[in-house]
Amino acid sequence: MRRDLLAKELGETMILQGLKPRELKRFARKCELREYDAGEYLVEQDTLGAHLHLLLAGSVDVTVRSANGKQVRAGEVRKGDVLGEASIFMNLPRTASAVARSSCVAAAVSRDALFEFCEDNPRAGLKIFGFVIYSLLKRLGATNRELVAEREAVVTAEDFELLGACFPKSLEDILGR
Repeated sequence: MRRDLLAKELGETMILQGLKPRELKRFARKCELREYDAGEYLVEQDTLGAHLHLLLAGSVDVTVRSANGKQVRAGEVRKGDVLGEASIFMNLPRTASAVARSSCVAAAVSRDALFEFCEDNPRAGLKIFGFVIYSLLKRLGATNRELVAEREAVVTAEDFELLGACFPKSLEDILGR
């Protein structure tokens, strides 16, 4: 893909919206285009990674391995979305896998290349890191809400005591004898 076309595609991603055309062209020089077939991993849980991926075409399932080793679908990344935000801050294992649902194209930018771009383009860097922080906070909030819903769905001892008062004491009570 030509760099001017790549810059245009990058401008349509959520993370780079609002960047000026010259900033997008500079950012495009830092990217590596990667193509994936359906079923191919963009990133794998528990592996180290230092790349941010901007999805330019296709869709990706985000999965997390459960305690019994089964892959559980946790979400989806679509054209214009980004994945791997946490990897640009620290060299820690990935918390999820990303598997191409269909053939897809991603622009990958390494941590070093991203930081270099942000140093050379501070206005654009502020927008990018503002988006990354907001995105991570939104995911944390969603996870917190899911945890609360899961815990609220569990019947407690107090709930059981309240229900016990409503239960019939015998079969005769149920049959009305």
